[in-house]
Amino acid sequence: MAPGYVYILINPSMPGLIKIGRTLRDSRMRARELFSTGVPTPFQVAFELFAEQHEALEATVHNELNDFRVNVAREFFRYPLDKAVALLIQLPPLPNSTEQYVAEDITQRLREKYPLYIRPEIVAVRIVQMPGGVWLKITTEKEIAGYLVDQIIQRTDLAFIVDTDEAFFRSEDDVRLNANKLVNDYDIYSIVMTTDLFHDYACQQITRAHHAQRNFV
Repeated sequence: MAPGYVYILINPSMPGLIKIGRTLRDSRMRARELFSTGVPTPFQVAFELFAEQHEALEATVHNELNDFRVNVAREFFRYPLDKAVALLIQLPPLPNSTEQYVAEDITQRLREKYPLYIRPEIVAVRIVQMPGGVWLKITTEKEIAGYLVDQIIQRTDLAFIVDTDEAFFRSEDDVRLNANKLVNDYDIYSIVMTTDLFHDYACQQITRAHHAQRNFV
C-alpha cells in the first residue's frame, strides 16, 4: 500500500454533510478537482491525516460511519465534523504503520479574525502534527502567464515558541487544541514576529502599535 492522505471536506452548499475520502496527493488538489465537477461552491479541507496505509484507514472510517452514509456509492456522511475529526484521531494505528500525522486547517478562521492582514496569496494554513513535532504549514499560490499556478509550501517548526519555559504548541496535545491556540490565544504581535501570515503593511502597522503601547506604559 502506498502512503497517502485521508481527508475530511466540507462545502457551504452542503450544510450538515462531510466528505471523507483519500488521495495520494495534496488534499487541496482533490478538493479543487471536486469543485470543477459542477458543485456551486468550492470544497474546503477541514482536516487531513497522513498514513502509510491510507486505503485501509479510509475503509475503517467508512465502516465506522456506515449508518450515517448518505449514499452507498458516495463518500458523503451526515455526521458532525468535530466528531468525525475525533474519530480519525482516536482510531488506533494500523499494523505495520510507522508514520502518521494529522493536520487541522485554520485558513477560514484566520481570515475571519484578521480579514485585513492575511497575505492575499495564501490559499491554505494548517497546523500539522506528528509525534515529536508541531508545524505551521502555509501554502501560497501565484498565477503565471494566465494558466499556470506556482505553488509554494512553507513549513515552520513551532518548537521554538515557549510559554514560561514550556513549549506553547505541544505535540502530545490534540491537534485541535494547538489550532485553537494559534487562532485564539496567540497574540497578534507574536504572529508578526514568528510567522509569515500577514502582509508587509499589516506587519508595519502592528509593530508600530505595539511599540507605541510599550512606550506609553
